[in-house]
Amino acid sequence: MLSVAKMVAYSVLPLCLDHASALLHSTSASTLIRLQVAHNSLTRVFCQALCSASASELCQQLHWLPVRQCITYKLAVIAYRTRNLLALQLTYLTSSVHAY
Repeated sequence: MLSVAKMVAYSVLPLCLDHASALLHSTSASTLIRLQVAHNSLTRVFCQALCSASASELCQQLHWLPVRQCITYKLAVIAYRTRNLLALQLTYLTSSVHAY
């Protein structure tokens, strides 16, 4: 059961956040709260913890970021890669990313 829980926790939420980070960056606070609740639930399932266990402490032990910070991090990684690493391959992206 644990391996199935880990597989679900590793496959569902990170993929959704990775692929939708640009869209989720400008979403409402209520949607981010719902995503954080889902993230907390998956964290508890992954750690096989009780519902009363603190999800933020479990996330810190697993080195997982909260949803809002995860979205910001993914956008920063995309901007960095576009600006520095993929400049020769993806010129259409480099023209839209400017130094600030």
